[in-house]
Amino acid sequence: MFTTLLVQPLFNLLAGIYALLPVHDFGIAIILLTIIVRLLLWPLVNKQLHSQKAMQELQPELARIRSQTKGDKQLEGKLVMELYKEKEINPFASFLPLLIQLPIFFALYAVLRDVVKPSEIAHLAYEPIKQLGPIADIIHGAKFDPKFLGLIDLGKAAPVLAVLAAIAQFIQTKQLQPKNQPKDSQAQMMAGMTYIFPILTFVVGLSLPSALALYWTTTSAVAILQQYLVLQRDVVEMEAVAEEPAAKAKLSSKTKGGKA
Repeated sequence: MFTTLLVQPLFNLLAGIYALLPVHDFGIAIILLTIIVRLLLWPLVNKQLHSQKAMQELQPELARIRSQTKGDKQLEGKLVMELYKEKEINPFASFLPLLIQLPIFFALYAVLRDVVKPSEIAHLAYEPIKQLGPIADIIHGAKFDPKFLGLIDLGKAAPVLAVLAAIAQFIQTKQLQPKNQPKDSQAQMMAGMTYIFPILTFVVGLSLPSALALYWTTTSAVAILQQYLVLQRDVVEMEAVAEEPAAKAKLSSKTKGGKA
């Protein structure tokens, strides 16, 4: 069921992109597939980013509550829930989009793991995809060259892509951290994860086909752009809200002056 609903459609989308590209570059096909998937998930990603940002902006106030309650978990929980209610924030709002994205991530993992195996192409490809020239050639015995720009074999681990994936992961995580981060233990743990995730990405990237590292690099790069757009829009909206009372006061002053 998982293969039929997710793995096979993504596999065929990747195979179709690869076959239709004039240069038949497997790496470029992966980049285009990743961008398409990220754009399709944009509504979910947008909602998740807003929720994450809202939760992170609350960290100083959460730290203040933990300091005030001095280990009283019941009182702390009550005050935290009151804060969420006051700010109109659902603490679980960012988890649902993430849960929906996880099966897609695992499906992409399976696709990029299997697509470098020519025997899997005939097994997973739809009939129309099998008729495309490059795919038909591979099925009938032509050698499949899973390279990126003719240089990096995406069927094997590639340190350079593992490093790029780790750097992109670090920037993506760092971008969402609040500027005025509290000094408590929980904040320090979250700051530590900023470095732990990229290290894990690098280690895993060295042990798996570099097609996955290229996917991680691309998806983080697109995420960085999406996060920048969302955060910039939030700043513009907040500035507009802040300027609105001043504008109203100025208009009111002009109106009274005119009447006088």
